[in-house]
Amino acid sequence: MSKILTKKDRPAVIDEEILIPDEEVLISKTDPKGIITYANEVFCKVAGYTEEELVGSPHNCIRHPDMPRIMFEIVWQHIKDRENVMAVVKNLAKDGRYYWVVTDFVTEVNADREVTGYTAYRRPVSDKVIEAITPLYRALTAIEAIDGMEASEKFLVEYFAKRNTNYDDMVEDIIVNNCHKAEILGFGSKPSETLKQMPKAEKKSLFDKLFGIK
Repeated sequence: MSKILTKKDRPAVIDEEILIPDEEVLISKTDPKGIITYANEVFCKVAGYTEEELVGSPHNCIRHPDMPRIMFEIVWQHIKDRENVMAVVKNLAKDGRYYWVVTDFVTEVNADREVTGYTAYRRPVSDKVIEAITPLYRALTAIEAIDGMEASEKFLVEYFAKRNTNYDDMVEDIIVNNCHKAEILGFGSKPSETLKQMPKAEKKSLFDKLFGIK
């Protein structure tokens, strides 16, 4: 049996990015507790781990220290409530390098609507998306380092209130406004306005195509 990866196994951070080809989709699955049960070949190649190393380990073994904890708390709450959610994430590879992805988290349920696990589909993101989200992440991680996650959550609530938005709308808006495929896929020349009027099912279908899932 392979050794279970923990926070202590995380490598020293190297300020070097791993670039992911546009057509690649990184897929992983976990059980209801967030323990990895599957990782596709692309995910393993980019992260630098074998599937044997990853399976049985908690998914946060690839968490980069530049990522604010409050963002994962928001994602976790969504998927526990059986709601699909997207996130722009900076992950840590086995050799200490980093890679950015936009992740679509899907909750898997059985016939009795009981949660059986979670699937994450990841695609590379443009530099514009990274530039748009990085200032917020830096602010949140700085707050957490000084006052903890409760303080960063308070900051984030106020941040959204001032902008009359929420986490889901913010991420969707950042992605479609910085994606060259947005207009082609049906978001129009003014994606922010289109998103506000688009039914949830139609929006989900277009994002699936954007990520290359379907």
